[in-house]
Amino acid sequence: MRDLARRAAVIAALALAATLTGCASIPTSGNVNAGVARPAEEPVDLDVLVRQPQGGETQQQILEGFIEAAASPRGNYDIAREYLTPAFASEWAADAGTTIDVLADRTFNQFGERGIRVQVVPSGSLAPNGQYLESATTAPVQLQYEFEQVDGEWRISAAPPGLLVDETTFQIVYRDYTLAFFDPQYRFLVPDVRWFAGRESAQTSIVRALLAGPAEWLAPAVVSAIPEDVTLDPATVPVTDGVAEVSLVGAAFDNLLTVQRMQYQLEQSLAGVRNVRNVELALNGAPVEAPDLAQEPQRTLRIDPRPVVYDGEAFGFLSGGDELSPVPGISEQVVALEPTGAALGPRDDAAAVRAADGVWLVRPDEEPVLLDPRDGLVVPALDIDDVVWSVPGDAPDALAWFAVDGSAAGEQIPVPWSGSRIAAIELSRDGTRLAALLADGARSRVVVASVQRDEAGLPVALGPVVLELAGAVGEPLDLAWLDSGSIGVLTASASGARVGLQEVGAPDTAGEGPEGAVQLDGANSQRDLRVLTSDGDLATRAGATWQVQDRGIRFLATQQSG
Repeated sequence: MRDLARRAAVIAALALAATLTGCASIPTSGNVNAGVARPAEEPVDLDVLVRQPQGGETQQQILEGFIEAAASPRGNYDIAREYLTPAFASEWAADAGTTIDVLADRTFNQFGERGIRVQVVPSGSLAPNGQYLESATTAPVQLQYEFEQVDGEWRISAAPPGLLVDETTFQIVYRDYTLAFFDPQYRFLVPDVRWFAGRESAQTSIVRALLAGPAEWLAPAVVSAIPEDVTLDPATVPVTDGVAEVSLVGAAFDNLLTVQRMQYQLEQSLAGVRNVRNVELALNGAPVEAPDLAQEPQRTLRIDPRPVVYDGEAFGFLSGGDELSPVPGISEQVVALEPTGAALGPRDDAAAVRAADGVWLVRPDEEPVLLDPRDGLVVPALDIDDVVWSVPGDAPDALAWFAVDGSAAGEQIPVPWSGSRIAAIELSRDGTRLAALLADGARSRVVVASVQRDEAGLPVALGPVVLELAGAVGEPLDLAWLDSGSIGVLTASASGARVGLQEVGAPDTAGEGPEGAVQLDGANSQRDLRVLTSDGDLATRAGATWQVQDRGIRFLATQQSG
């Protein structure tokens, strides 16, 4: 008899195989010691073995078999459909989304003679477009299934649309792929992470998602090179000898630059598919032979790997040992303001500085300018388009921005979030996304909103829909972009500091921070994470622990590429 114990054992074995390939991790203890960090490797692809219905099975056995079989999308879920009545098999909407739950919390409850309600505790979900969504609640949810007999065997005659997958199976069966869109000036590639199951069909799922456009929350900040109303014809993307063949129809395609950008966008979006090494594009049946873009958009925006710090006497880049390299024209002015926080702008030619009397703008060979005199401001953010962002901690809806060149000052912008307090804001390296760390009762919330800009790069609006990242119980302390698509979040509770790492559009991983952690910062990858303690110790991850790299630091300043 099939049961949850057997199911859990099979999943655990598969999960172990996947885990042995290695992954980036956070120390699980807060002690600050020496350690050795190991590089991560690419995860392996694993299939879940599923079985067809067996004769004489009970309703619950049929339901458990159906849930297991639905983890395999092979042949449009052919095996899973064998657990359904013929009429319902053609109606079941497998692509309507996915509920991800905790297997140990799943229970089956019979109602009537032909029904079972499955109680699940969602940990997340996938939208129909493959977008990962954090669960808004941990309250149990009831999923109802009904049964009929077909030739003397029980089959499912009604079920909720979409799939039910437990957390471990999700990690095994699904893979994340990064769709590529552009900022409106085509300077940068902006990632949009989606999750798809099925190695054989991943390239088709990616192209279909690309044609459908960016996720709703991201859409106001990005553009696609692919025109609207373009369709994939034929409806699949075959791969032959490592070449993905994409055939699009429905537009004139008479602009060479647009065609070049389409080709590049497809290549970058399919780069994560293991068996794809090249992309051949056909438009309205004609193969494309366009030269490469003369200037490709930047995909990875890097910053100086050295942390920018203030130690009470000097401000600058922390090099080997205790040496601080000053920022020309900036450092002395920052120190004179007696700062409590700062952000260094692109090209190191401006700094937004929080002092006792507000947020100041510092530029070489110019007198500092007081931008925001409001009380209780969080550390300001300074983005790649030379815009300073500032907000009072006790007024999360009072976000204002200031142009470094003085063309706009104190422009308040409506925000799409709510909360009792805001602890930190940070702009992504490409300027398209703003992350905010909020207090919501006893919990911390992390939201990401898109930033819509005009042709000059000045903010016009924040997108009306936010992406909720993983929250945590406890006090919000700090957040930082760790690279082009990942965020680090620092919170504190009675049990100590918590450091969460999350790729935007993926589940988070979390562990303990060093004792007394108050601030975190990143550089060019999740492994570059740095945490500052209340004692002034600057610690980095080292294997299973935290290792002090320097002491006597007052604060870390964020950096922007450029």
